[in-house]
Amino acid sequence: MGYQSCEFKDKEYCEYIQLFKKIHFENRLKALSRKYKGKRVLIYGNGIFCDAIADTYNLSDYFNIIGTSDIRYLKNSQGYYKGFKIYSPYDIKNLNVQVVLCMTVNPAPILFKIKSNNILPKGVKFDTVLRVCASENFLEFVSKFKNICRYFLLTHNFFKTVKYLLFLNSCEINTKINYHNVIENIKKRNLKSEPIRILFVVEENSKWGYQSVYDTLMKDGRFKVLPVLCYPMITKVRESYTQKDNIEFFKSLNIDAIDGCKDGKYISVESLKPDIVFYQQPWYIRDQWHPENVSKYALTCIVSYGYSSIDVKSWGSVGVQKLSANLWKMFCESPYHKKFYEKAAKIKHKDILRVSGYPKMDYYYTDVNPEFEKLWKDEGKRRPRIIWAPHHSIDLGWLEMSNFAEHYKFFLNFAKDNQNYSFIFKPHPSLEYKCVLEGLMSNDEFREYMDEWRSLDNANVWDKGNYFDIFKTSDVLMTDCSSFLGEYYYSSKPIIFLDKSSRCGFNKFGLKMKETFYIPKSLSEIPILLKQLLIDKNDPTKKKRLKVIRKEYFYPKEGVGCNIVNHIRDSLGLKEMK
Repeated sequence: MGYQSCEFKDKEYCEYIQLFKKIHFENRLKALSRKYKGKRVLIYGNGIFCDAIADTYNLSDYFNIIGTSDIRYLKNSQGYYKGFKIYSPYDIKNLNVQVVLCMTVNPAPILFKIKSNNILPKGVKFDTVLRVCASENFLEFVSKFKNICRYFLLTHNFFKTVKYLLFLNSCEINTKINYHNVIENIKKRNLKSEPIRILFVVEENSKWGYQSVYDTLMKDGRFKVLPVLCYPMITKVRESYTQKDNIEFFKSLNIDAIDGCKDGKYISVESLKPDIVFYQQPWYIRDQWHPENVSKYALTCIVSYGYSSIDVKSWGSVGVQKLSANLWKMFCESPYHKKFYEKAAKIKHKDILRVSGYPKMDYYYTDVNPEFEKLWKDEGKRRPRIIWAPHHSIDLGWLEMSNFAEHYKFFLNFAKDNQNYSFIFKPHPSLEYKCVLEGLMSNDEFREYMDEWRSLDNANVWDKGNYFDIFKTSDVLMTDCSSFLGEYYYSSKPIIFLDKSSRCGFNKFGLKMKETFYIPKSLSEIPILLKQLLIDKNDPTKKKRLKVIRKEYFYPKEGVGCNIVNHIRDSLGLKEMK
């Protein structure tokens, strides 16, 4: 048995591999193997934790495995996972299973869901592969006690010491110590009139949301903004080397950017000597630039790349929660979102969250780039303008927002048949990949589909970042997405929401928006709604939308980018440069 290389694995995966070594996980598998010798075993849970187990151990050596199941296979149980036949959870009762072995980090909600849906037949044993022993809890307590003593001796802050003792784990306390030391170093360098070095890490230019923060930093002599570090998108099922496209995108914005991965090797974040690192998103974080490690030499910040509107249980995994809990600052869209992240990321009482507003909102107060007017192929704005923006989640088991598989032919034909409207097709950046993964289209077929849109006299495609000028020059949005619902909503323009019964839920903010959406019950209602909104100018929910904007959004008078930079500057006590 050999442990897998973690070079292209994310932080969560790597930590599971290390955990297996630390707790001698093979002994646990051997014990379960003896316990269920000769029994028909079904593996439940096909996430990152299960990936790490299956990649590290040959499970067939331990169990008589008849297959695997997961909530994502509720409607589609075709194919294999790690060599094992996939079954829908509802097939379990027909498989003559004797043991359901749960391979997830948190099995409690799995057991609840299985029992509440009568999926687990009577007499079938439900067991878990992961158990934290008393010795592990004791070691965590000892480590936490040592770190909290170090924190108090370093800061002499009694109240924070008590709070962190109650609410932080050992790793999080250690990160606080690291940040304290980094801040002290920054203050010393500031006294010497040395600029503070800022680094933005980006994987997908379509999610670039720091423009106003970047612009504000560039105008302040106390900061030196380094070239944007463009990393590839490497996940457990996907390798997307987007650096070249990202560099070209930033070049169009007069922003310097560099390729962060050459010949299969990453440029070290530490080698660039940043003082503050801004993450683009909480997913796909490699071990070397995870906040826990970056905190040794830099402060870490993040702003959600989308205006969060989904419910708590859909927002983040254990890995996302750990990343959030080790950040220096997480800037929130609104006071409501501060409470939302406290629960979703489990970071209440950890002094990480700061209400700043949402940086992309600053785009609404800038002039429109004339090049975006040309995208509409509608000189002089002779036609109403429609954005169609489908989500990527055509697969089952998590978000399930997308109606693209059912709608893509309809909308293309609708655009062809309605020359009195102008259209922009704005696919989610992951949609092409998902279409290929799910067998809906090949890469060539998806690109041919986009080319068909581009070939129309009244339509075009936009699949990059910097899309707010499209929002500002449009008249209506048709979408099944979530992350930029809140972004477009701020324009006060109408939204035709393409709902789906199986999609993940909305949070309280999302539900307030949804009350003002126009939701067609069928595709045949879409032309009727468009005529009502764009031709007849009948928009009955507009007043309610304006009320939601006034009540629920937070926009500081100085702008969000300035608000974030001012907070960083004030938190560090930076003096003016001579």
